[in-house]
Amino acid sequence: MNLYSRRPGAFTEASELAGWLLASHAAIAFSSARTHAQMEQAVATRHVIGEAMGILMGSRHLTEEEAFDVLRRYSQESNIKLREIARRVCEQGSLG
Repeated sequence: MNLYSRRPGAFTEASELAGWLLASHAAIAFSSARTHAQMEQAVATRHVIGEAMGILMGSRHLTEEEAFDVLRRYSQESNIKLREIARRVCEQGSLG
């Protein structure tokens, strides 16, 4: 954070420290907000993947591990993110 004044020496060490503390708190707040948003995204992604696995398990009579392997393999072979593959399965009911 930069502080400016029209007169030289306007800021004391105490006010510079206050500015530094304010900048530090702002950085922590932004970091916390970003982490919170990432956690929400991760939970949503996990839910979609679990739902897609359930669809595959029911329609193809697969185990949980086999269903995840199908999603993972399809993701790698098609070069599409796993969460996107899972979203498509949830919308269409299958990989195709």
